[in-house]
Amino acid sequence: RTSKAKKIAIVYGVGAITTGEGGASLLGDQIMGSDTIVRALKKAGDDETVVAIVFRIDSPGGSALASDLIWRQIQKVRAKKPVIASMGDTAASGGYYIAMGCDKIYAGPGTLTGSIGGLSDGAAAASGGRC
Repeated sequence: RTSKAKKIAIVYGVGAITTGEGGASLLGDQIMGSDTIVRALKKAGDDETVVAIVFRIDSPGGSALASDLIWRQIQKVRAKKPVIASMGDTAASGGYYIAMGCDKIYAGPGTLTGSIGGLSDGAAAASGGRC
């Protein structure tokens, strides 16, 4: 049975960003696969009962191509409904890049975030980049 009640979807993006499917690596680490995340964002974007998407990002980065594929899907979904980035412990490099594509970004005081040429703690990110 499918609920017709309005809801907020949560998409988890955890681990190093790679092309293809996500899940656990051979060493047991989480992998954020672009195909898996793109599919989850598309499903939430197409669901008429979903009014917004929270994209929880906890990633040190990874593949530039995979990050861009995720960023592009975020842009497609944003045409229909808001996408909010919620940064976990780390949102660096590609994790930072995909968060930049969202409507709003929330980071905790201990979040380590940044990209090439810049690094910030969560307090600066949460204040809109003002230290």
